Amino acid sequence: MKRTPRSRPTICVMPDRLKRSRRSTRPGQPVALAAAMRSMFPSSFVAARLCVVFVTLASGAGFASAQATDPVEALGYHQSSEGRSLVQAALKSANAVLSSSSSFRLKPSWSLKDRKARSPNDILVFNVATTAKPFVIQVPFQSCRCIFVQEAAFRKSVDRYARNSKKTSEIDPSELLAFMLLHEVGHQESGHPGFMDQESPDLNFDDNEIKARERAADEFAAKALVTASKDGGRVDAFLAAMKLEMALSKVSFNLSGLRIVDHFGGSTLCSKDLFADKGVSHPNFELRILVVNDIISGTATSRQLLTDFERCRLTGSR
Repeated sequence: MKRTPRSRPTICVMPDRLKRSRRSTRPGQPVALAAAMRSMFPSSFVAARLCVVFVTLASGAGFASAQATDPVEALGYHQSSEGRSLVQAALKSANAVLSSSSSFRLKPSWSLKDRKARSPNDILVFNVATTAKPFVIQVPFQSCRCIFVQEAAFRKSVDRYARNSKKTSEIDPSELLAFMLLHEVGHQESGHPGFMDQESPDLNFDDNEIKARERAADEFAAKALVTASKDGGRVDAFLAAMKLEMALSKVSFNLSGLRIVDHFGGSTLCSKDLFADKGVSHPNFELRILVVNDIISGTATSRQLLTDFERCRLTGSR
């Protein structure tokens, strides 16, 4: 939308697809959300981005209350059989870790003949076919205990720092997906939905409730790994946790290596492009991995790496 100095962007516009499918959301809810977003976040751009999140989740509740037979089709998506092996491997690792600390279990949607018969603690994982606007992970409904994964989009998102190259060491993608799934279970444990936002040019060091929720979900996943790694009674939990912890250590090594090699000057000068958050819903990805690794290992080295990164963020925010 073309903006003039006095113009303000429209906030909380309901997408046509959601308007058609919305059942239980009250007619005045978008207006109320708009007012809330403007009061919480003076920046119109930030308010608009966050409001899309809340309207989508509110509309998702409407979908679920309508008791759609297939939550994937309710959003106009389609399930896919391609890439199931990767998702299945990730589910196995994540469930092994969860067995030491949580009653939640991740279940592949394609393995259940009768979804109504599932346990209240089962979280269905759907492998979704590529969409016009690809996503990695979505938790679309507030009242539907389910996770959507796009395997192709996931592989593309991790390829930069997980492939075997001159700059990076190879990481098993199923182990990275397993950690992401543990993160989403953290949202379920906390009683709030997750949201996978795409990175955007909106570089910032701002804090908000959504970012706090993401940090809490990361902490849940990290502590679940710590608990599983100390579980002497479950060999599968111990081995899965060890593999995931090693993968996360590699992620941190690869990310810092790519940043320093590709942007040596920016890394030295604490460039905002490298250390700021990219978008309004998630903290900086490298920072998140450093925090997770510090929770897991708690060593002087992990603390120093995190401190150095946070120092650059402080410098870049000035």
